[in-house]
Amino acid sequence: MFRIAVAVMFLAMVAQAQTTFDMSTDFSLRDNPNKVWQYGYSATNSLAPDQFRLDKYSDGGSPICFWHPEASSGPGPGYYPYVAYNTTKQSQAWPSPNGWVVHGGEVSMEASNSGQYSMVRFVAPMAGTYKISAQFEGVHVWSTTDVHVLHNGTSLFDADIDGYGGDPAFRKVQGASPTAAYSGQIEMKTNDTITFAVGYG
Repeated sequence: MFRIAVAVMFLAMVAQAQTTFDMSTDFSLRDNPNKVWQYGYSATNSLAPDQFRLDKYSDGGSPICFWHPEASSGPGPGYYPYVAYNTTKQSQAWPSPNGWVVHGGEVSMEASNSGQYSMVRFVAPMAGTYKISAQFEGVHVWSTTDVHVLHNGTSLFDADIDGYGGDPAFRKVQGASPTAAYSGQIEMKTNDTITFAVGYG
């Protein structure tokens, strides 16, 4: 299994005003779309914008909560790909310390073994210059996966995660590339999208 945690922040600068959009702070288990954020997945193993689908079901039964494509009582059809969120301020292990660990307030994503991507999409509410900052880290015992940042389907950033880059209080940070980061500035029109995608590996 491959999991990745994502921390994302946008700073929009429009006509001298600054607005911050933060994937973690803004996270909702009730609404999808959630204002500028959409939690979803790809219908196929393609990153093409027309393959994006909204997750339909949320599961808020534990400190780590989920968005899934379909209603599901556990791993299997409809469970993957998912977008998860640690609702607490402390790191949480799922389902045990030997599983995966998510920092407090962090978003975690996992693709499906059929190649469907886990995706979170940002939809620009206004035209302007946007500064984007994204941090990816492997949070499973050992994560091997691909991560992407796309503007309207055009790649801004692609990287491979290989290793564990999560909370060192749970296990040692190790691997060839346990983390990856993207920072950039881009002009966006109203309703332009930035998509964060995590693949199966």
